[in-house]
Amino acid sequence: MRVGIAVQERRVAAALLRPDGSHSMLVDAVTGAGIERSVDRLLGRIAHSADTVSSIAFDLSDVLHRTEGAPLALVRIAPRPPVALEDEPRAGDAPILHVRGGHTTLGEELAPFDTDGFRAAAAGIPAGSRVVITSVGALVNPSHELAAGEILLEHGGPLNVVFSHAFDSNSFATREHTAILNDALVPDAETLATSLALVSGRRFPEARLSVTRNDGGRVPLSRLPAEPIHSAFSGAPVEFLGAAALCGLDDGDLLLATEDGLTLGTLRAGAPAVIPRLRWDHTRLSTQAAHLVPATEILLHGRTPAPRLVRVAGAPLPIWLDDEGAVETDDDLRALGAACAPLSDWALGTVGAVNAAEMAQELQAAEARVRGRLAAFGALPSSVRILESQLVATTYEHARVVSVRVRGVAGDPVGGLLDRGVRRAAQR
Repeated sequence: MRVGIAVQERRVAAALLRPDGSHSMLVDAVTGAGIERSVDRLLGRIAHSADTVSSIAFDLSDVLHRTEGAPLALVRIAPRPPVALEDEPRAGDAPILHVRGGHTTLGEELAPFDTDGFRAAAAGIPAGSRVVITSVGALVNPSHELAAGEILLEHGGPLNVVFSHAFDSNSFATREHTAILNDALVPDAETLATSLALVSGRRFPEARLSVTRNDGGRVPLSRLPAEPIHSAFSGAPVEFLGAAALCGLDDGDLLLATEDGLTLGTLRAGAPAVIPRLRWDHTRLSTQAAHLVPATEILLHGRTPAPRLVRVAGAPLPIWLDDEGAVETDDDLRALGAACAPLSDWALGTVGAVNAAEMAQELQAAEARVRGRLAAFGALPSSVRILESQLVATTYEHARVVSVRVRGVAGDPVGGLLDRGVRRAAQR
């Protein structure tokens, strides 16, 4: 049996998905004893059943909070300091250290790293600071970011150091913003991952634990503390996936009506279509996210076939929307989506390739890495599906520079996980 648990501020909901396609829901209120206690009570109720739990997937997007108590400092490595602008985006009052260095997109050094200058400047970073380092060209050659990190760690002053090359984006600002937010989420992610692993381990020591991601998939819970940014916005994609499971949709458009409004998305081969950037709080973040948009009459006009419609009980519908054949439910779709979510992994990067043969080799190697990691997550190799595998030319770059994008998932497509009789009952 697979279990999906949606953790929210005031309630914890669990969806129990059995091998025969039947499912049931459990809910527990979050009290003053905390989230861990509520999850423990819920798992205790599940443990009383005769079913064996093979996996538990958590959606934590509502309870991952930023911790910004420690001071923040930014290190920007580039061939020359940029011209200061009055309206330059700043992370609050964080000091910015401009350091000479950086690489081209091919990994060639643009300017030597100013080691001596950085050593002198780094001495002024307050002890206990969170330091985010971003260098030009670090996606291909991160040596200057790593060199700056070694110098900082020699001083022993910073609380922690974050390297922006861990996040895939050709935009310097996008990588920096993503690293800043990811770093602020880490303390809460570490606490949640540890406490939930302990609680789950006491009840179901053999169950594999995972956490949902912004792309509508899931990864082992142990990966949450390293990159919580990829799980911080997973609520809507996972809810959308639960709606797709309920109406048995693997390919096509889906409308989801909730109290928050009407959302349109697309499923391809049993997984949500994704975009490589997420806009949040007037900034762009480097995280693969399900492409979900507010649905309007103009946007839906003329779509053939018409999108499937799933309506949460009590959700309002616009007068222009035909609700014939709609699937109505009072299930917690986020918990159901977590139970149905496939294991997912990405291979993203920028590479230099001289000819078509080298490009094919890079793509083949990326696919092998994805398949290998999914197998390491516990997936059967035969269940791995590569949903996206492509090389993309980089804008305004050298002809040899291409971006690699490979997406893999493991598990059955979401549309066939629930029993058909359950879906027909929901549609009536």
